[in-house]
Formats: sequence, C-alpha cells, structure tokens
Amino acid sequence: MRDNARVTAGATYDDDAHASQTNIGDIEELVECLTGDAERDQECFRALLATVSEVLAETDLDRLLVRLVDHILRTSGSERGLLLLRDGDEELSIRVARDSDRANLDPDFEFSRQIPRKVMDEDRPIIARVSGEGEILDLSQSIAALRLRQVMCAPIRAGGAVIGVLYTDSTLAGPSFTPSDLMLFNAQAGLTGMAIHNHQLHAESRKVREMAQQFRVARDIQRRLLPDTPARIGETELAGVSRPSNRVGGDYFDYFPIDLDRVGIVIADVSGHGIGPALIMSNVRAHLRSVLLTRHALGGLYGLMNRALCADLGDGMFVSLFVAVYDRSEHRLEFQNAGHTAPLLYNPENDRFREIVANAPALGILDDISAGPCPSIRIDPGEYLLCYTDGVTEMHDRDGKLFGEQRVREVIRKTVHAGGAPTDLVEALRFACDDHAQGLPPRDDLTVVAAKF
Repeated sequence: MRDNARVTAGATYDDDAHASQTNIGDIEELVECLTGDAERDQECFRALLATVSEVLAETDLDRLLVRLVDHILRTSGSERGLLLLRDGDEELSIRVARDSDRANLDPDFEFSRQIPRKVMDEDRPIIARVSGEGEILDLSQSIAALRLRQVMCAPIRAGGAVIGVLYTDSTLAGPSFTPSDLMLFNAQAGLTGMAIHNHQLHAESRKVREMAQQFRVARDIQRRLLPDTPARIGETELAGVSRPSNRVGGDYFDYFPIDLDRVGIVIADVSGHGIGPALIMSNVRAHLRSVLLTRHALGGLYGLMNRALCADLGDGMFVSLFVAVYDRSEHRLEFQNAGHTAPLLYNPENDRFREIVANAPALGILDDISAGPCPSIRIDPGEYLLCYTDGVTEMHDRDGKLFGEQRVREVIRKTVHAGGAPTDLVEALRFACDDHAQGLPPRDDLTVVAAKF
C-alpha cells in the first residue's frame, strides 16, 4: 500500500485512481442500482435466496450465524467476515469471526473497529475502499494501518433496533465493491437480523411454554394439597373453595379429622401473590398438619409455627392464619386467630352473628411473640362457621366499591335460611363476589371454607 493512498468511508470507486463518490444511504438510489442491470439483479436475487436457504436450514443459532458468515464471504469475495452483536448498551462483541477458508480467525486478529462504530451510530451500510491517491481520512486510519484494501459493513437490525453489524474486509486488490454489492450485503445483514430475532422469539416462546408448564404443575400440586370434595366428619359438614388471582395462589384452607371427636379447620393467607407465596403456603400446611396430627392440640402451635416461618420468610412477608379444633363431644370450638380476617359464626335460630377476632399477630413477623392459651367458644347445634380471606371483602367493582363484610353477612343469612348446606354457602359467596366484580379480574386470591355443626 502506498503512503499516499486515500481511504474514504461511505463511498465507492471506479477502477481509476480517482474516486467518484455515491451516496449509498439513500434507499431509492439503491433501488435504482438494482434495476439498472438485469443480469446483476438476478445474481443478487439468487444470492438472497441462497441466504434464506441458509437461514431455514439451521435451527441452532450459533451454527446458523457461522453458516451465514461463511455464505456471505463466498458471495462478497471477501477474505474475512465478522458478526458483531451489541453487548450491553454500547459495546460490540464478536460473535463470529471467519476467513474465506471457513476457518475461525486467530484470537489475536485485528480489524477496523472504527467502521462498525460508525455503522452502529448512523444505522447505515458503508463501503470503505483504498484508492490510488490522496490523503487518509481520520475516520479510517485503522484501514490503512491494517493494510486493508476494502471494507464493507452493514447494520444488523432486530425488533426495530440495531443490535450489531456484519463486517467483511480484504487485504488483496480486487474488483471494487459497488452500490449493488452493498445493497446485497445490506439485505443479507437484514436477513441475519431476522434470523436472530426469530431465534430470540422462539427461545422466549419456549421459556414461556416451559414456565407455563411449571405453573401448571405447581397449580396441580397446590390443588392436591387442598380438600377436593365437601366432607362430613361426624355430624360436621364442611366445604371450601380457593381461587388464585394468579396461576398459583398464596391462600390455603383445610379440614380433617384429628381423632374420633375432633375435627381441624384451617384457613390462611400468605402476603403477596405468585409462586413464592404458594411455596410458603405448602410449608405452612406441612407445619400445621404435623403439629395438629402429632400433638392433637392447639396449645403451643403458634409459637412453633411462628419461629419456623420467621426463619423462612423474607422481609415484608407474613402469614395470616385461622385454625380451629371443634370438639363435638363438648360442642366447643377452640381456635387460634393469627391476624386473619375474623371468621363469622351464624346461628339461624336467633339470627345472631359472632365474630372470632384475632388474638395474636400474623405469623412470621417477630419470632419472640407468644400467643398464650387458645380461647374456645360454645357452639350451638345447627350453627354455621364461615371463614374467608380478604380477597372476598376487598373484591371491588368498576366504581371501586368493596364487597365488604355486610354483603358477606347477607349472603350467609340468605343462603342458610334457604336451607343451604356449607357447599351452597361457599358457592353463593363466590358467585356474589363475581357478580360484584362485574367482570374485572381479581386483585387477590379468594378462599372460603364453611362448616355446619
């Protein structure tokens, strides 16, 4: 290369030593180049079809990018080809570096880094070629330093953004690249961007499908942890329903026999939504069942569970819990209400409601809190118990009005006086909440459990 060689970016040259510049940034002029030579246009079209074939022939993205660079090297007649992708906000990193013999370039190879930066900044393809005379422009000092004869570089676009560049260069003298060559090269870069974008979409779609499958499995497991049918344990009738606002929920209910005379009733709500609270809730169920079915008593349950959950829960998370043991031989309901929405006892004989208010803080907040002895309540035969999470009372309509406790009481009174069983009461409350929501998606999980003693 002579010292007085001239390097120009964004221009092409005729075979003589002096340059005639062409504005290649204008797409209309590129189209004119396509229509000027039918034979050349056919060659370009065949090259693009071959590029499409390369895209369709390979499903692995890494192998596809190598094949595309090898193919573009053949069609352009260049010695080296690079595919660089944006790493972070600004930096470009080399994804593929190949030579015309289909071999990977040595790790310490050098190339013009100024041209790719200009292509990224200006979002337009560039030809930089060394001609016979003239001064070297500052933009392309690296071309002269590397003894390159010509460089061709085009932006790679995906999803409406420039994500990288396609770059080829040569040290050998050869035919000058033309605007038509650059048009083809730019189109191949466009196909490369489409291939990358499609693979990204496919990978994201696969992740979404895998995640959806994981949620389905988690939701199926969660459903198996809940009673799937109404139950009759002794003279006590029980029913419940839980509907998560997300694909999995943080609510939990349960009922099960403890011994011949006693039945356990549980409802709980983990703060938050999604897979995290669902995992915590399965832990709550395991702790609670373990304690009740081995100790056969509520005494000490709060302290054991609170210490365990304080160790498991993250900052800001807690569990509200109502757990009760009904002893049918004594007609008494012993309970522990740890910060949960107050369940309602309803006696249809005298139309009287009683609230079972919280007697301890929610679980998982402070590990040194003790709840003290568990209170108990006398239960009249035929009396109903309704437990629910705040997803019921805080269900809102399109005007922002909450469902509220008064509506809960109205549903209980109406359903019970119509002869409804716990199953009917659970369904009536769920339908009333849906009717109140007027088609709006729920903001919180909704869980209800009912018992008739």
